[in-house]
Amino acid sequence: MALSKKYTFIDLFDESKEQNADAQQLKCIEVPSIQRDYAQGRNQIEVKRIRERFLDSLYDAITGTSLPITLDFVYGDIDSKGKLVPLDGQQRLTTLFLLHWYISRHENVSIDAIAFLDNFSYATRYSAREFCRHLVRFSPNFDESPLSNDIIDQEWMPIDWQHDPTIRSMLQMIDDIHEKFKNAFGLWEKLKEGVVSFYFLPIKDMGLTDELYIKMNSRGKALTEFEHFKAEWERRIQELDVEVKNRISRKIDTEWTDVFWPFHEGNGIIDSKFMRYFRFLCDVIRFKQGLLRGEEDIFDLAAQMFGPTNPDALKNILWIEQAFDCWKGVDISALFDKFFSITGHAAGKCLISAFRRGESDSANLFEECCLNYGDWANGHSRKFPIGRSVLLYSVVFYLQNKGEVISESQFVRRIRIIANLIKGSEFELREREDTISAIFRQVEEVLVTGDVDSATDAGGFGYNQRVEEHDKVLWLAEHPDDAEHMFSLEDHKLLYGAVRAIGVENLKYASRFESLFSCDWALVDRAMLTIGDYSMKVRDRFQFGSGKMETPWRLIFRNGHDLIVTTRNVLNALLEKHEVFDDVKLKAIIDQYLNDTPQYDWRHYLVKYASMHLNRYGMYRWKSGFEKTSYDILAMWTEKNITGRNWNIFLKALYDKIKGVRPDANIKLGSYAYVHDGDKLELVSAKKYIGFEESAINIYERIPGNDGNADTYNVVETLVIPQTNGIDEQDRVELAYQRVMKILNI
Repeated sequence: MALSKKYTFIDLFDESKEQNADAQQLKCIEVPSIQRDYAQGRNQIEVKRIRERFLDSLYDAITGTSLPITLDFVYGDIDSKGKLVPLDGQQRLTTLFLLHWYISRHENVSIDAIAFLDNFSYATRYSAREFCRHLVRFSPNFDESPLSNDIIDQEWMPIDWQHDPTIRSMLQMIDDIHEKFKNAFGLWEKLKEGVVSFYFLPIKDMGLTDELYIKMNSRGKALTEFEHFKAEWERRIQELDVEVKNRISRKIDTEWTDVFWPFHEGNGIIDSKFMRYFRFLCDVIRFKQGLLRGEEDIFDLAAQMFGPTNPDALKNILWIEQAFDCWKGVDISALFDKFFSITGHAAGKCLISAFRRGESDSANLFEECCLNYGDWANGHSRKFPIGRSVLLYSVVFYLQNKGEVISESQFVRRIRIIANLIKGSEFELREREDTISAIFRQVEEVLVTGDVDSATDAGGFGYNQRVEEHDKVLWLAEHPDDAEHMFSLEDHKLLYGAVRAIGVENLKYASRFESLFSCDWALVDRAMLTIGDYSMKVRDRFQFGSGKMETPWRLIFRNGHDLIVTTRNVLNALLEKHEVFDDVKLKAIIDQYLNDTPQYDWRHYLVKYASMHLNRYGMYRWKSGFEKTSYDILAMWTEKNITGRNWNIFLKALYDKIKGVRPDANIKLGSYAYVHDGDKLELVSAKKYIGFEESAINIYERIPGNDGNADTYNVVETLVIPQTNGIDEQDRVELAYQRVMKILNI
């Protein structure tokens, strides 16, 4: 039998097909006991859907609705007696056995013409083997529905055989074949003409070890989409280019299986890994065309990407072939460990710990894609988000072009640029049709040229980060010795790939920045305020740093180039004060500022009173809204919603100051000052309230409302706060504290 020759199930046993005198003639097929049970007839929703598609493909090919179909390679070993033990293809061979039996019985083909069916058997268990033997000689009542009822009623069919998973699966497949083919005739001749075929490849000189069986049958114990998808995909490739189809068919079962084999997790199953990576590649093609990822069925996806209506079908196939081939012979885990870090800054590596990961704790993006691509973490966020897709595509592009186009040292530098662009493009990386193609174009541009388009109309990655990366390329060209300072800053968790909060001209402060933010962040926040107003405006709110959370600092340090100037000046002025920082030095800076500041503006209060800082999102709102021109200042518990918990910062400081001295003081302060539940401090035992105005402190008495009317508050005492040009000359919190302590007789 000729190696890797196309056969039909009929002529597989035909001696007239022999073309190689040295090849062993096939006499029979026996599915070995180590193989899995027949699975294509399993009564599960997903298997049923796949089975229907497979039978549709067979029906179209046999009835002439579509072109003939080739079901890919069948691998096996032929012993000295001519017995084929299939290593891969058992499922397809079993379905073909049942299809040939059904059509031959349905069309009254002579028993002599189907004698070859006796040469197919199962060694998995006695019942399956005997079922196949009896079935060949049985002609059912084709008016019966389901057809399996007639088979089950036969005296040669023991009741306990129905519990055999292979027989149960065969009966289901027979019923589905009957429903599909019962009204079609003249099909036996079509089968003889070869409208359904496959490639058979005998495996010579290979011991039939358990390991070999497992690896050749590595696409799973349970039936997955892969077997049927593979056949359908290859049929579409064959319609375009037979040579390409043959080449890809061979690679799927050999070289590409070797690529995914290290990730089978000990169970020998690689179906889902292959399919997830395949879908990732299809989505990359879409992204590059300005389309969003597809959520459709994998078969529909194949029709769209590689069907006759797609003018780029062959181009797509060849690119996907390259994207699989690029991993051949690569130690994938070692490659990602070489180029990427997830534990912090490491020279020569790109830090990706800041990216949201799925279930993987390694730097291996390929493995993570194979595990998580297409899945959702909690119903609204992807386990393998678009940023990681861009990063993985960057690696694929490098592997496809390494050597003359991209050297390893160039890739090390350029993948860092891409990672920074991803981190700086949160809004743009939301799978928007108006940005996605430009992002992938810019990835290729960076990898090939080492620079990125910083034009305002270029689209793609975030403009501010593109400008920064372009500036950094120019700076390092003139100052190569600054590279490690820059990279260590980029990898700081609060800078998140951007250094514009410090500036490329101040890279010498890298170690100082690290030292500063090794201190108590609440002290850093207050120490920066001693220098100036470093906050970032967010609509009608103002973003400051946080004593606990990273996000507020990242937002501030990643502000736009024009808007971050003041923040940069404040930060660098603080960094100039010491080479090494600690909490003691920060407290000294704060104390010096308070001693030297005669007036009490809002900065003075925020520097002085730690309790005005909630150590949450660092968000504040002034009553004036868009400018810091009043003393009506709310500290927000949430990041965006002013109707969430919030406090008047002066009442909050007053409450904490009183409780700090007298924890038993009977006072209350609401936590929704914006809606007046907390715009006054209640002195419970004195039945009075205290509140702040712009230039006064008021003492109130509450007048209960009648007939459903709201309570009212009458001012019974007013303390004027001395001011110059609207700025307090005395500490309003201290003034209020002294008055409250007298009222409470403390």
